[in-house]
Amino acid sequence: MITAEKVGRNLHLTVEGIDEPYVVRPLPGAAGLQITDTYLNSMGGDTIGMAEALQIAFDGARENAITGRWEPLPEAEQSNYRRMGRELSQSEAETVLMPAFFWQTILGIDGVTAYIEGGEGLAGTLKASAALTSRLGTLARRTSPSTASAG
Repeated sequence: MITAEKVGRNLHLTVEGIDEPYVVRPLPGAAGLQITDTYLNSMGGDTIGMAEALQIAFDGARENAITGRWEPLPEAEQSNYRRMGRELSQSEAETVLMPAFFWQTILGIDGVTAYIEGGEGLAGTLKASAALTSRLGTLARRTSPSTASAG
């Protein structure tokens, strides 16, 4: 079980039985868009890049000067990800990785709340994913050019 709290611009994720929270700092918007695109593609079966997207969500990213793509920080700078690998089981790791991911999307704390209130794990991921696709669909409808004929 986890609890989440927004502290300033950061997300603090506390895992039951672990003393110190994991502190997730916000990504630049472009990096957040990139990992959101990766996640949405994974929902269609293309899981390439998903592990990297979760690392970026949890620990931050740097922009590759050649490709312009965002990539995980070097391993030595991945404090959350390395710590998670030493402290948590794989199941527990999911309970911090997914809220960190949803935190970095357009949902922010609402995505984290949906994940936790959805029951964490797969159920929480499905609830937060539904919220994400709904929000993105609403935005697309609001920002798409009008198809009504002028007349």
